Parts: sequence; structure tokens; C-alpha cells
Amino acid sequence: MIAAVIAAAAVLIGCGARSLPRDPTSAALYRDLERQVTVAATAGWNIDRLEVEGQLSDALGSVCRVDPLARRSLAVWIDEQIAARGGPVERAWRERGRRLGNVKELLVLSRVQMVLARAEAVAPFDCPFWVELEEPFRGRQISDGRWQLTIGGGGKGMIVHEGDRTDFSAGGAGRLLLGRSFGSRSALYGGIELGGTASFPKDDLGNRGNLVLGLDLVAPLVYRHTLTNAYLEGELGWLGRTSEDDLERLDQGFHAGISIGGRALRTRFFFPGAALGLSWERTVTGAAPVTTVKLGARVAFDIDL
Repeated sequence: MIAAVIAAAAVLIGCGARSLPRDPTSAALYRDLERQVTVAATAGWNIDRLEVEGQLSDALGSVCRVDPLARRSLAVWIDEQIAARGGPVERAWRERGRRLGNVKELLVLSRVQMVLARAEAVAPFDCPFWVELEEPFRGRQISDGRWQLTIGGGGKGMIVHEGDRTDFSAGGAGRLLLGRSFGSRSALYGGIELGGTASFPKDDLGNRGNLVLGLDLVAPLVYRHTLTNAYLEGELGWLGRTSEDDLERLDQGFHAGISIGGRALRTRFFFPGAALGLSWERTVTGAAPVTTVKLGARVAFDIDL
């Protein structure tokens, strides 16, 4: 399982490189529109005209904040990129075996081109009067160079090894992180995670006893590598663990984890998302060291500050 998560992470990082306009405003607008069309495509992109109309409201949320000259500059850059990659996409599709997988980059560029052209056409009439131009435009669907609050929580399945015993457990956890992104890819967060566990531990004869509730406290330092809509996180931190058997005792140890997640488009002031995570924890104090492997999923909400 750990190898599979690491392999998937390596593929995501390897697929993350892409060209961008040199002008920061044009680059931010392109990345906003790129996120919008790729998120829409995950549900299936069918009729171009209808899909573009469905993207128009979100697209105008970005386009209306960008100076018309920067929009035109972006349109020229997209034209050049399509030509450099053998476009238009219809011709490249025929030449490359009529397989959409062979023209993925061209599809994204072409769809961004259509959304931008349509948004530009209606911007003079449909841009709200209270939406002002921003220079430079930093993007509404990206979080470059911003402080950010991340709130998340979900359930976990656990394998617990203590001494010569291995058992299973389950629980959930919620976390609150504060951090900052650096550039378009990297972000660093710190915070706290509080989790609860529920188990029916075995006695010396192998019989299961009564329900035992436990509490895990983690203070992680989290590094996030962001792609277009997905991200990879790695984390290390302090671990504290107690249970209802002896609430006055706090076993301490280490926490390490990795997760792969995705982030949806902005919903008002936050970005909803979800992640699949795998973690390894080990206590180093207490009667005997305890090693725990946790696999779980969580929902998350990122808030730009």
C-alpha cells in the first residue's frame, strides 16, 4: 500500500510540468481557466458550446478582474501554444490515431481558448459593476503566495502492533492547519490534529474485551506540492496518545504521513476538497512501544486569508 501511494505521487509530480505565459497576470488567468475546464472535464466534456456556457459564470469571475490587454496577450499565447503542439486539436486528433489521450494538452488549451473567447465577448455586458480590475491579478482559483487556513476531518482504519500482538482498530480525526504557499507549487503548514479511536483489545488468551476509547493528539508539519487540481502532502510531527484506561498517562512518539488529494473550484470564500492518506505512528514512552499504521479519507476546506 505504501509503495502504491508513493508510485502514484511520483506520477502526479511527473505530470505537473507545464508552460505558462511570462506575464504574471496572464499566467494567473490561464491557470484559473485551466482549473475550471479540467475540473469540468472530470465529469465528462461533451458538446463544446454547452460546456463553455456552463463555465461562463466562473470564468467571468476571473476574466472581469483582468485588464483587456492582458486577456489579449493570453489569447495570443494560447494560439502560439496550440500551433507549437501541432494544433488545431481536430487535425492533431486525426493525425494521432483518433485517440483523445494523444491530444490531452491540446484539448486543455483549446477548451481554455474557447472559454476565454466567450468570456471576453460577454465581459463588456456581463461583468458586475462592483468587480474591479486587479493589477497584478493573482487568480481566484489558485492560492499562490497566500496565507491559508485548512480545516479537515474524516475516518481511518488502523493496524496496531504492540509487542507480539497485532490488532485492528478504527476511528476518526479532525485537523486545523495554518500555513503559506510559496510560488505555484509549494506550501508549508503547521497545526494540530485530534483523533479518537475505538477498539476491542484482546486479552492474554486472545479473547476480545470491552470497548476501549482512545485519544490521539498530533502536531504535524505538512509540506504540500500542488499540481493543477491535485496535490501531494508529506508530514512529520509529534504524537501524544492516551486512552480511557489511564487518562493521566500520555504516551509520546512520532508521526509520519503521506496523502494524495484534490481540490475543487472556489465556493464563495473556500476551496472544498478531499484526500486519501496513509500514516505511520510509533510511541516511544509507556510500557511498550506501539506502532500504528492508519489509512483513511478526509474532506478538507482551504480558506485563503
